[in-house]
Formats: sequence, C-alpha cells, structure tokens
Amino acid sequence: MERLVFQTKARNLQNLKYKLKSAKVLDVVITSLKEITQDKENIFKKISNLNAKKLIIRSSSSSEDSLKSSNAGAFLSLANIDISDKNQLFEALDKVGHSMPSENDEILIQPMLLDIQKCGVAFSVDKDNFAPYFCIEYDDNGSNSSITDGSAKNAKTYFHYRENEDVKDLYMQKVILLVKELENLYGCNFLDVEFAFNKQGELFCLQVRPLIMQAKINLFNNLPKQALHRLYKRFLSLQEPRSRVLGDKAIFGVMPDWNPAEIIGLRPKRLAFSLYKEIITDNIWAYQRDNYGYRDLRSHPLIHSFLGIPYVDVRLSFNSFIPKTLDEGIAKKLVNYYLDKLYKNHKLHDKVEFDVVFSCYDFHVVKKLEYLLDYGFNKNEIKRIEFSLLNLTNSIIDIKNGLCLKDIEKSKQMILHYENIMYSDFSLLDRIYWLLEECKRYGTLPFAGVARAAFVAMTMLNSLVEIGFFSKEEKNEFLNSLHTVSKTLSNELANLNENNKQDFLKQFGHLRAGTYNILSPRYDEDFDGYFDLKQKGKIQKEKEFEISDMKLQKLDQILKEHGIEICAKEFFDFLKIAIEGREFIKFEFTKLLSKAISLIEDLGNYYEISKEDMAHLDVKSVLNLYSSVYSKNPKEKFLSEINENKQEYELSLAIKLPALLTDADQVFGFFANCIHPNFITQKSISANIALEKDQDLKGKVVLIYAADPGYDYLFTKDIAGFITCYGGANSHMAIRASELAMPAVIGVGEENFKKYLQAKKIKIDCQSEQIFCL
Repeated sequence: MERLVFQTKARNLQNLKYKLKSAKVLDVVITSLKEITQDKENIFKKISNLNAKKLIIRSSSSSEDSLKSSNAGAFLSLANIDISDKNQLFEALDKVGHSMPSENDEILIQPMLLDIQKCGVAFSVDKDNFAPYFCIEYDDNGSNSSITDGSAKNAKTYFHYRENEDVKDLYMQKVILLVKELENLYGCNFLDVEFAFNKQGELFCLQVRPLIMQAKINLFNNLPKQALHRLYKRFLSLQEPRSRVLGDKAIFGVMPDWNPAEIIGLRPKRLAFSLYKEIITDNIWAYQRDNYGYRDLRSHPLIHSFLGIPYVDVRLSFNSFIPKTLDEGIAKKLVNYYLDKLYKNHKLHDKVEFDVVFSCYDFHVVKKLEYLLDYGFNKNEIKRIEFSLLNLTNSIIDIKNGLCLKDIEKSKQMILHYENIMYSDFSLLDRIYWLLEECKRYGTLPFAGVARAAFVAMTMLNSLVEIGFFSKEEKNEFLNSLHTVSKTLSNELANLNENNKQDFLKQFGHLRAGTYNILSPRYDEDFDGYFDLKQKGKIQKEKEFEISDMKLQKLDQILKEHGIEICAKEFFDFLKIAIEGREFIKFEFTKLLSKAISLIEDLGNYYEISKEDMAHLDVKSVLNLYSSVYSKNPKEKFLSEINENKQEYELSLAIKLPALLTDADQVFGFFANCIHPNFITQKSISANIALEKDQDLKGKVVLIYAADPGYDYLFTKDIAGFITCYGGANSHMAIRASELAMPAVIGVGEENFKKYLQAKKIKIDCQSEQIFCL
C-alpha cells in the first residue's frame, strides 16, 4: 500500500477523501488569496458546487501542521458562513487569507457540519510523552470547537491502552478505528485527529496532523502489555475477602485517607514512596486508629503500589472508620453502603470523610444518618450507629483521659531522641535507622492520633455552623485565634532579615517543599531559592476568641442534649489542643524525617551515588543494612536496585489509570472522571501565572503540584493566589488559604493543571467556581 505523505491541512483532507474507510471526509475546496485575486468567479463556482448552505473556512498554511510546529490556532477559522451572501463569503475568505503569512497559503473551504452530536480531538498517543494510549477528548454539546478552543464545560476524556483490543464504548471504538486507519495510511503512530459525529452516528474526520516530537521524552515502548495484565490480575485478586476486612468489593483511589497523590505525588520516585509507607501507611495508620476506638486493621498496608502509582485501599479505609463497638452485621452493611456510594459518585473520591463516611459524632449527624433510611437501614440500626459514633467521639474529646493529650506529650520526647542520635557516635547508617524509628514511635504514631482528633474537632466545629450556632465568620474568628506553627512561621518570615536569618533556619531550616522528596532542597539548603529578604509578608495578629457567657451556656445545653460528656469550656479547649497539636507534631516529626533524608543523601555520597539516583532507592534497602551484613559491598546492591527501580519509574510515567479504580477493565481503558476542585474564599482575581520555582511571584497566581505544608513559604511572596494539581478540602494549603482569605483552587487534576501551565494569565472566580485562561 502506498503511504500518504503529510502536506497541508487541506491537502491531507483532500488526499483522504476517497481513501478513508472508517470515517467520512467533507468535500473540499482549496484556494488562496492570490488565486482569488486572479479568478474570483471560478472560485465562487467551485464553492457553489459544494451544495451547502453554510460553510466553514479555515487556514491551511504551509507553516501549520508540520513535523516541527503545529501552529495550532495561530491563524483564523470562520464558521457558519452563509454561501448565499457572496459579499460575506469573500469577506470571510479575505480575513482567513490575511491571517496567514503568505498570499500563496491555502484557504480551506468545506460544508459546515450542522447536526453535530459529539466533536473532539483524538491523539494516537499521549501528546506530552508519547505513552502508548489513545487519548480522546470530546464534547457533546453540539459545538464544533469547544474542545480545541478550551470552552467545553463538560468535556469527556477517554484513555485506552493501544495494545488492548477490547473497547466497550461504541463511539470510542469508532474513533480508535479511525485513528488506526490513519496510522496505517501515513505510516505514523503519532497523530492528532479532529473528529465529529453527526446525529445519525456518522463519523467525520475533520483534520489530521503529526504530533510534534521534538524536545519531548518518548515513552511509546515503556509499557509492556504483560505489566498491565499483572495489574489486572492483582486487582481481581484483591477483590477477595481479607482478614477482619468487611465489604463485598475493593476500590482503590489516589486521594482518600492519607491522600498520597497530595503528599508524595501521583508518580513518586521509590525513596519518597517507601518512606511514606515506612513511617505511616504500612502499619502506623492502623495501629493508632485502633487505639482511638476504630476497627483493628493492623497488619494491613493502606497503600498499594500499582506499577509505581500509590493507591489507597478504600475498602480498608472505610473499615477503619467504623467504631469497633458497632455490631458486625451493621458494620458490614455500612461499609457496603460507603463502597456503593463512592462507586456511583466517583467525584467524591477526595471528599470521602466529608460526603461518604460517618467517622465521628457531630451536632448534625443525626440528620445526616437519616439518609440511610433510603438505603435499607432501619431506625434501630441507625440508632446503634449513632450511639457507637457518640461513644467513640466522647472517648476522643475527653481532654482529661483521652489519648490526644497523651499523644501530644509523647511527641515532645521526639526532640530529645533526635538530639541524642545526632550527638552520638553512631555510624551514618545507624543514625538513619534510629531517626526513622524514633520518627515513627514519637512522631507519626502520635501524629496519626492527634490528626484524627483534629479531624473530629473540625467536623464538630463545622457542624456548629450547620446547626446555626456559629456563623462562618465566628468559626473563622475562632480558627484565627489559634496559635499554630504555620502562623508562627508566617510571622517569622515577615520579620526575616540578615541578622535573624540563622535563628530562623535553626527553627525552620528542615522544611522542604516536598516533605518526602530527597530532590527537594531544605530551607537551609536553598534559602535564596525559597525566600527574598526584600519582600515582606504581613504579620498575622492573634486576636483572642471571645464568646459571651450566654452563648457558652447555650452550648452547654447543646452538648448535654447530644450526650457530649464535656462542658462548653472544655469543648473549646479540646478544639484548640487538637488543631494546634496536629500542626505541632507534624512540624516536629518532619525534623527527623528531613534529617534522615539528608543522611541518605550523605550515604549516597559515601558510595559515590548521586542524589538523583538515591531518589530511586527503596528505604528498606538502607534500613536492612542495620541488622544485616552482606558479603558484597552495599554499593553494588544499591546500584542494581536503583537501575531496576528506574526502569519501573519509567513504566509508571507511561501508565494511565483513573483517580478511582473501581473495575478491572479500567486498567486498559477508562473515562477520566469529572474532577470538582475545591475553591477557597468567594473572591475573584485575575493575574499572570508563575511556577513555584520562579523568582518573581509577587501578585501572581502560583501553580504548584501538591498541597504540601512545605509550600508555606509562598505566603510570604505576596502572591495573588494559587492553584494545586492535587489536594483535598482538608489539605494543609486549603486550610492556610482559608485562614489568610486568599483565593485558591485545590486539586484541579492532572489534565486541567497541564492546561493552566500553558496559560500566561488566569482568572479565578471562586464564587462561581470557575477558572479562565486569559
């Protein structure tokens, strides 16, 4: 078969007109400004022969759609041109012609497709890294340009692994067949295809061009089919019942419960991933949740690595929110209700504790539990759920005998153990081992507990707003009265100068923008990269929260009516202790973690292994050397593992999986869920964008990948607002933005984030919950 050669947009369509079998190509007339000048009437005759009432006139310049540059959208296209109005027609031809560099550049005229059902763009591979997936985005609002011009509000995106033949959606099946045929006709696997379906279900090819490959990584061959088959089989095996785990099906997500996508990213390198598992999500999380009165899930790791992508076992998480005193039959029914609700509402994947589970008692929970009546629960079962949540919550908020205070006190021993290790004669390896052990024992273990107490505190505080006891302003006044580490950091930065710089670094120098990432420098390693002494932030004044005696008495009455076993004053003491305590312990345990990461870098230097390579080493390989002596030099073992993990990492860069994995077939093909980001404040701002590493951030909207605590320094840069790729409503940066009344959007998702990275200026309208690329 003779291959087609890429030419101009118009010539490509003309060449395909009678060759393409899987889709139709609309009739084509090709002209130019020069040709119109020479023979206007002949051109009009050709256009009239199209037998169309409405036309679309598009640019087809020789400087478009080449192998080096697409110039997509650079020149004019005009739709719905009335052929009966000759003056309007030639005026449109003139405008399109003059939008291009040369009078010889082609002008493409076709009948306007009027009865559009779906219209979109299909890529034969990922356009950014050439991973082997068909990537199809379309809109079904009848527009012929909403995907390409970015105006689509309800665009749908479908990804399908190229080597898998089973495409269940009939429309996607037809589009993929079209793309495959075009690949064969052009002998090219890297295509950008515009398509449309009319209301009769006929498929039209509107444009085809090669993808630009220059200066991009090529992951086309990085994802073998057998790797996805292993994941497919593993997902099915994980559906089977597990010891002490209730629920009829397993679901996995990147954001629920300890949301790894926010903390370590969607595709973390092995060291960051293994550190997170080691100090929190393998054992610590379940141990402390059991201590606080929830079901015992010890020995169950919360996070699985699916070809390098961290996924939370959501069924396990839902089990861990069930009070251990609840009847087993009701507990199983409740877990299945949670699973079913999330299965049917994927957009809740980053809001499960707000909109899916009942993990504690609050002042509005009785009303919320009534929803269960519509899902097969009887009043007796609901009452038993209510009482189990009440008893659990009373045990948590008890500020005299509850675990929260004990955990905070326990964590205060951490710094002493840190100093003992650092002033010891321990070897480099021994220091790493004991820093992480003490980090777990006196850091993340109590942190997991106090973080749970703080969540209970925030849930109860929010419910006071829901029942009308507090206004949102009063709630924020209380939160602004708290003395948190973040607030201290902001105020220290506002007063930062050369004279107190060293004192500041002594206190805060261990922080990193990526807490678990060895490649993210500490504040004390890259001070100038993080801070500008010329820019001064605002001092956050602490104002004591005031509440009248009458209102305290009213709250006392509410507490008694709900069976809460503390008085109003003790209640506010609990809120303060838990919320401040969470921030304190998080800050303290990152000292040990950050130092351990620095020492791992030093260990790499000792063995002449770069920091970039050490990022691919599993922390267990380092910790195992504490109690194991091998015959071979550890360097050889490290390098071998690093090389293997690098290959795995390249695979993880290529793979595409949904944020919520609910069915095994999604391993090969899935519709990306509509992501509903979290908008902070009710403000509207327009500003140029900046990346976190840019020097000039003042007055700009900053784009950051995660809602990580290490990004607190951004608040000193006088930024206009920020957008994060990942993060939930309860993430650190969401809370800080709320405290500072700073407009922000948390968790816009990968695809949207990529789009915003291409913009120069953005408008955030928090009230209408919209983001516009200007």
